[in-house]
Amino acid sequence: MKHVDLHFDQGAGVGQGYFIEEIPPGIDALVELKNESKDAAVQLVITRYNASTLTFDVGPHTEFAVEVGNIQTVGIFVPGTQPARGRLIIIPNFSNINLV
Repeated sequence: MKHVDLHFDQGAGVGQGYFIEEIPPGIDALVELKNESKDAAVQLVITRYNASTLTFDVGPHTEFAVEVGNIQTVGIFVPGTQPARGRLIIIPNFSNINLV
């Protein structure tokens, strides 16, 4: 995987998965979320192999990035009553990826 660059457009109360790595222990990557919504906050949810799930709140017109290891899934949840849109970018750390 080179990288993932996705646009999302989700309704209020909707959760959606955008990335899954089925082979443990997952990937190490930089995950960036650009919330382009006018009023809606979103939650970035990252599940990891043998580690706790991470949840980050990202406000409207805000960008957030985190580097995480052992990523299994990446998803976005839109709490509240307003729809949300933006971009999700996942850039793997090639020095730690098992290319077998």
